[in-house]
Amino acid sequence: MEIERITVKTPNKGDVVWAIRLPCHCGIYEGDDSVIHFAPPNDSNVKEEAVIHKSTLSEFATGSPVIVIEFPPEKCFSPEETINRAYSRLDEHTYNLFLNNCDHFATWCKTGEHHSLQFDLLRQIAIIICELIDKSNGNQTEYKKAAEIICKIFEIIEIFLSLEFKKTIT
Repeated sequence: MEIERITVKTPNKGDVVWAIRLPCHCGIYEGDDSVIHFAPPNDSNVKEEAVIHKSTLSEFATGSPVIVIEFPPEKCFSPEETINRAYSRLDEHTYNLFLNNCDHFATWCKTGEHHSLQFDLLRQIAIIICELIDKSNGNQTEYKKAAEIICKIFEIIEIFLSLEFKKTIT
C-alpha cells in the first residue's frame, strides 16, 4: 500500500488518523471531534475485548500526537463512503493483532484494501537490519539472501493473513 503523505494537521472527515505511540493506533476521523476505531472500550488494555466503536479524538489519542495518513486520492473512497464503511463495522469484536487490527480496519475503510501499513514498516526494518549486517560483515551474498528470504516470509504471511481474514468475514 502506497502512502502519499503523512501530515500533522487538523483531520478532516474521512481521514485516517494515527495516534503516535507504541504501538501506533489508527482510526477514521468522523468529524465533530469523533473517531471510529478498533480498540478495547473505556480504559481497558485487554486486546481480546477490542471492539470497533466511536470515541472523541482526545480519548482516541490518549495524550499522544495525532497525524493524518494520506493515500493517493485515486485509491481512496470519498469521505462519506469511508465513514459509511467504518459504520458498517461498528460493534465488531474480531480483533486480531496479525489478521484484523486497527491499522487493517482504517486502511480498509479508506482504500478497500485490508492491509497494515505497520507490517510494511516492520518489513522495511528487517531489510535495513539485514543490509546493515551485510555491510558490516562484507558477506553480501549470504545476507542479501537472508534479506530476500525475510521479505518473502513477510509477503507469504500477508497473503495468508489476508486469506484467513476473508474467510472470517464471509
